Amino acid sequence: MIFLKINRIIPHVIFFITSGFVFSQTPDYKKVEKKSAEGRNYSVIKYLTPFQSINNEEELAKVYKYIAIAHSKNNQEDKSFEYLTKSRLKYLEAGKKEEAMDVNLEIAYLFSTQKHNFEKAKKIIEDYITYAKEIQKNKLISKGYCSWASTLIEENPEESKKYFKKAIYYNNKDFDEETFTTINNNLGVLYSEKLNKPDSALYYYNKNLEISIQKNDLDEICTNYINIAGAYYYKGEYPKAIQLLNKANEIEITEYKDNTKSLIHKFLSYNFEALKEYEKAYNHLFEHTSLQNKINAELQDIKVSELQIYYETKEKDLENKALKNKNSLLESKRKINLLVLFVLVGVLISIIVISLLTVKNAKKKQLIAEQEKLLEKQKLATTLKEYELQNIDLMLESQENERIKLANELHDNLGSMLATLKLNFQNLKRQKEGLIEEENKLYEKTDELIEEAYQKVRDMAHLKNSGIIGNEGLVPAVKKMADKMSVLNLLEMNVIPFGLKDRLDNKLEVSLFRMIQELCTNIIKHAKASEVNIYLTQHNGTDINLIIEDNGIGFDPKKIKSSDGMGLKNIEKKVEQMGGTFSIDSIKDKGTTIIIDIPL
Repeated sequence: MIFLKINRIIPHVIFFITSGFVFSQTPDYKKVEKKSAEGRNYSVIKYLTPFQSINNEEELAKVYKYIAIAHSKNNQEDKSFEYLTKSRLKYLEAGKKEEAMDVNLEIAYLFSTQKHNFEKAKKIIEDYITYAKEIQKNKLISKGYCSWASTLIEENPEESKKYFKKAIYYNNKDFDEETFTTINNNLGVLYSEKLNKPDSALYYYNKNLEISIQKNDLDEICTNYINIAGAYYYKGEYPKAIQLLNKANEIEITEYKDNTKSLIHKFLSYNFEALKEYEKAYNHLFEHTSLQNKINAELQDIKVSELQIYYETKEKDLENKALKNKNSLLESKRKINLLVLFVLVGVLISIIVISLLTVKNAKKKQLIAEQEKLLEKQKLATTLKEYELQNIDLMLESQENERIKLANELHDNLGSMLATLKLNFQNLKRQKEGLIEEENKLYEKTDELIEEAYQKVRDMAHLKNSGIIGNEGLVPAVKKMADKMSVLNLLEMNVIPFGLKDRLDNKLEVSLFRMIQELCTNIIKHAKASEVNIYLTQHNGTDINLIIEDNGIGFDPKKIKSSDGMGLKNIEKKVEQMGGTFSIDSIKDKGTTIIIDIPL
């Protein structure tokens, strides 16, 4: 048994009628609202239809909005959406963005009633809240959160409560009584019906009761008593609920009198039934049924009247359609005459076109001959480019062989000699036991110099040999190179690998390492950078992505010139030969990023 549906306020458009002069071209909106309240929605549509020719865009937007609401109350959502869209566009054309956003809330409410469009409703309300925050209107922000919370009452009560609290927060910043009472009513419904916390519902209903008493608004006081009685019903305090419903019944209300009284008797019947006072329950149920029959009879009269208006409108539409068909027939005859004229003109144009095509064909043959010459030039250029790429491969291979040879020479010859010299010198030192302190220091200093020279030769050999020739692989070799190139407090090189679990082809690893080595050397020489990041990524075994970025001074990529070593231009050509892409993104004083993608 649900008590509080009478006061559940779902956000709907609230119209503000400005006081002033009313011209003959402007609808009587009080009359419209009265008809709408009585459920005479076809009458509203019929009355407002002639006003759709108004020249004032803002006024026309308002007319469209009222028509949309009438269609919505008749469960014609498609028509309602059509007129809401028209209203929004007219408000935008009139420069009234705030009013257009209000119409968007109406569209969101329409979507929220359809499960397949629920996400659209959410997006529209989020846009409304974003707009309200941009223009810094707390009242609108609160209204947006209240709308979204209302749509979530059924689907997600806890989330709904969170957004109602946000609505309260923003309404307190710029207090609006109507929004405040709306939030309280909705929270009352939420706590009573969905969260089973009638005590919390009483807190919010009592706030609204205080406001209605201060305003001496009898209709609102009556409604609040009914809501509070509902909360006590959920608490199981039936006598208290009956007391409040009797209070509500004694109030002389002016609006929806029969509906309200019928509802009071219905709820009294429920409470007496819960107390097992079945005679009183029956009496109040009888009163409720009597009033409901009266209401239904009145509604039946209204529906008959509305149906008559509906069919009169349809009849008029059929007359307009017949007239339109007649005009369409005349239009068809005119089109046939035009068609004959067009055929004659078409024949003349065809003769002209054939003549032009003959001339164009001759020019086309000449153009084909020129294109063939151009293709020959392109073939030659392609051959030269392939030759150039072969030269780059030979250069890289030659450089690699030269590095290997130099590394072997350093390690096998000069390294061996220094190692032997160190061993002999240490033997000589051991034979000279009891040296005086000065001579001992001289021996130790000489030993340190020999050790330093040996280590430098080993380091040069390992750096030149790159670490790839052994069993380390690309990533360890690059990390080792980065460690050697890093300088404490001056230059930090970071290597970030991802996905490189297996070894690559040795030739590819060597090529990639040489590219990285050359690019890092260029950074050290020219970039004045303090940090370098090297990203090595393998995507699903299909391609290799290399990114090298620094925080140096940057440069103009258009002014790249070939220099010693591989050079940026040679690296770019080598990448193209491997079927990859090479790009440079550099901004002066903001660093450089080089991206290389190579398919496997």
